Amino acid sequence: MPREIEPGIHWIYEAGPDRTESWDLADRDPEWYEEGQEAYVPQCAYLVDGGDETLLFDTLSPASTDEILAAIDELVGDRGLDYLVVSHPDVPHAGNALAILDEHPETTLVAPGYGNDHELYRLDDGVHVTEGDEIALGNRIVEFHEATFLDAPVSVWMTERETGTLFPVDWMGFTHLDNERLVFVDELDGEFDVSRLVEFHGRVLFWYQYVDVEKTNAEIDALIEKFDPEIVAPAHGLVIREDATEYMELMKDVTRTIDEQGRVGTLG
Repeated sequence: MPREIEPGIHWIYEAGPDRTESWDLADRDPEWYEEGQEAYVPQCAYLVDGGDETLLFDTLSPASTDEILAAIDELVGDRGLDYLVVSHPDVPHAGNALAILDEHPETTLVAPGYGNDHELYRLDDGVHVTEGDEIALGNRIVEFHEATFLDAPVSVWMTERETGTLFPVDWMGFTHLDNERLVFVDELDGEFDVSRLVEFHGRVLFWYQYVDVEKTNAEIDALIEKFDPEIVAPAHGLVIREDATEYMELMKDVTRTIDEQGRVGTLG
């Protein structure tokens, strides 16, 4: 069931597979892990309702086709879905694109204008957007941005202007426990543990182990200055709706930690 982040912006959630055993969490017992809990890296999609028109950002994986179609119907009703934005052609992000387009033929497909791998998921048939392109939905305007941190050359980020929401796709993803499904970060018990972010970026965005720390953290500073978001809505984590820039600052600690740990192989 979707959860409303702000009026007109809805979070659609899929847990994904349990990572407890594959990541040896029970044996390693990181500080954020609770014994007996399952751990997930979720897939998230977001629906923006601007009053006049609606837009879905990403699609979840094919394991949740029925769920995403039901969520769209619940949120848009008889008005239909006006835009489907696919951030990049990876299964957790684009896996239901064809099913959604078949169910909603009125929908305009929107895809990144970067890279050259657009034949997947019909992205070559979509409207291609790059830095600064906008879609006005009524009382909501979304703007597209070149992805700074990405795992595919065909990739785009998005912001929603009125609420100051940043959708950074794979960047700022992190693991959560079974009892934290569809929970906002400010609703978590205790202080947020940066090692959650380290777990994700050190494994899923494995190239993080090879970056230049100073250059990477300078890019993070530039992102904070450019976007200064009120909300961060990642594709593989829980929604951050308070102190968003402070969590972006934490990503500099992630860069340093992965640089140190990656050299000795402790993230493997």
